[in-house]
Amino acid sequence: MTQPDNPDLRQHVIDYLKHNGEDALSWVETHGLLCALACGPLAEDGWQAVIQEEQTVPSSIADALSALRDRLHAQLGIGEAIQPPCRLDPYEENDGDDLTSWCAGFVTGVSLNEAAWHDEQGELVFELLLPFLLISGLDEDPEMDTLWQDTDLVKQMAAGIPDLLEELFLLYHAPELSVAAQGGDDDGDDDQE
Repeated sequence: MTQPDNPDLRQHVIDYLKHNGEDALSWVETHGLLCALACGPLAEDGWQAVIQEEQTVPSSIADALSALRDRLHAQLGIGEAIQPPCRLDPYEENDGDDLTSWCAGFVTGVSLNEAAWHDEQGELVFELLLPFLLISGLDEDPEMDTLWQDTDLVKQMAAGIPDLLEELFLLYHAPELSVAAQGGDDDGDDDQE
């Protein structure tokens, strides 16, 4: 698996998060947050503050988070898949270090600029974000509970997360290459002469 970030930068952030314990996101949650910021619309300045409650994030950590986000963005830009730093098992429970936590971090990243995420193609974006919302457990809609009971479907959604990251990146940064933006899997060429 290719590491999407610089090991020293990553370790600097991980050490900071561990040092701040329950007041900060875990590394897995932070990675989910960074992935959302890398593949979606830009968030406003100061987004780094979300990793920690009621305390200012040091500038060295804020800079490291920005650099890690930029590396993930570049990785998606060259078509390289991103794998979360946890198993793609939606039913595994390992508080702070499981796919539920990663998806919660991702959804947090979306919420930082929700209007921009849903600005033009709201229904399509909702469909693409559904696995993240469902697995995060943050949406208390009864329909989500029903969907959660379909374990085969939920596992399939989880396994597709790396592809969804790429599709979301294309949707926001190269819509001409996005399958979803073009209306699905249509390989046909309508410009036949």
